Amino acid sequence: MANKTKSDYDKMSNDELVAYLDKLDINLFKSYTDGDTKIRYFLYKYGKPFAEALKGTGLFYAGVVGQSAYESGFGRSEATLKANNFAGVKYVAGKHPDFYEMLTKEKINGKTVMVKQKFAKYPTSLEGIQVFVDVLKLPKYNSARKVSTPEDQVYEIAKSGFATANPTGYKNDIKGIIRRIQNKIPIGKVI
Repeated sequence: MANKTKSDYDKMSNDELVAYLDKLDINLFKSYTDGDTKIRYFLYKYGKPFAEALKGTGLFYAGVVGQSAYESGFGRSEATLKANNFAGVKYVAGKHPDFYEMLTKEKINGKTVMVKQKFAKYPTSLEGIQVFVDVLKLPKYNSARKVSTPEDQVYEIAKSGFATANPTGYKNDIKGIIRRIQNKIPIGKVI
């Protein structure tokens, strides 16, 4: 299956786009699908469940969806496809219904290494999205609800221990995704 151009994607309906990209080889998706198309794909598949899950949280829609799009490879990561895990939520026995094991990067003694980890596995994408949002509602992420931009929200979440990456670098990695989401769905905090 050959990849198409952005112009080809722009001519497709959302249903056609999702059907096509769902079948596209993951390496072609990662390497040759433009950022705007990836955002359109992710928002069409998962945007409404995120909006529902975010109600009453005081979190920025673009920040949470941008972070999840980044963490999940726009919904095409191994953890998302095999476990409906949209943000690398680790498995906790007794708390999560099931787990999926895979290699991941972790910082150990100041070094980034590949280790096999158990990640929470959910029966549906809606449950995976809800759990990710529930994680962001934990008290350790309270500072993320006190900021004035989605970029600062992502920074505060990273600073509070969500990501192994440097908070500034993490925010910068997600900044462009946030802007693309805001261009398509210009809403702020979900209250």
